[in-house]
Amino acid sequence: MALGPLQVRVPASTSNVGTGFDALGIAVNLFLDVRWEPADATSVQRQGPMQESLLAVGQDPIVRGIRRASMLAGRPVPPGRLTVSAPFPPGRGLGASGAGLVAGLLLGGRLCGRELDRADLLREAIELEGNPENAVAALLGGTHWSLKLADGGYAHLPVELHRELRLLFVLPPYPLDTRRAREVLPSSVSFAHAALQAQRAGALMAALRSLKPELLRAAVTDALVVEPRLKLLTGVGKLIDFAYEAGALGATLSGAGSGVLVLTRRPDLEALETRLKRRVERLWGESGMVLRAAPEEKGARLVR
Repeated sequence: MALGPLQVRVPASTSNVGTGFDALGIAVNLFLDVRWEPADATSVQRQGPMQESLLAVGQDPIVRGIRRASMLAGRPVPPGRLTVSAPFPPGRGLGASGAGLVAGLLLGGRLCGRELDRADLLREAIELEGNPENAVAALLGGTHWSLKLADGGYAHLPVELHRELRLLFVLPPYPLDTRRAREVLPSSVSFAHAALQAQRAGALMAALRSLKPELLRAAVTDALVVEPRLKLLTGVGKLIDFAYEAGALGATLSGAGSGVLVLTRRPDLEALETRLKRRVERLWGESGMVLRAAPEEKGARLVR
């Protein structure tokens, strides 16, 4: 039986949020949309900001996910044309790779006629991605803290967010490669620094529930991961400082960067967004972006 078009929608995500390095992922209502249509050969057509990606077809995370699903099913996948769109470009800390892998695994399972259950799908997405936070947010939606267990698996613990929490993403006109972002991280830290990091990570959970400004600002302040990466990102450190001056509750890198995550309350969203857009225009002209978002509870899903 011939296959008709298929479409999958996957939420983007912000991860780390300061001290939640490789653990915390928040799904947001900015979506990666992927449409598959039968064709003579596999191809990827990117639309909107996703056109910035220069990955070859075989390196695209969606294609990698489809091929992994095919391998697990032991069945070939029919060739098709993939059309990919999102309101944000890749390499800005919004989990585009994790979302793409999840989209590919979902599509691949449907195309093979052997869809993975959610537990297997999540395990494969994490293995392909290399760390859990964006893959978990993309597949499950919501907010989770992932903990690696002794058997090599993970526990994914739901995290409560204040209902008024809203997010702004400030995206520079340049990406930051995840590999390069990891290369600048320290190989060792002092005992005092490790103790402070643990304190901040614990406080982050309470801060996301309460949105107390002094607690949230302290909890997202991070010298282990964020400060080394800021040295790679021209203008971003000062932009974080400006966000606080403009009334943000918290500001830090989104994921590995280069984008900045700004945390605020719903009533303050519009005024803060306006000020950030003006600053971005002065910094980068029309090349920068400011996107508003809210936490997203629904995970990846096949639309049809």
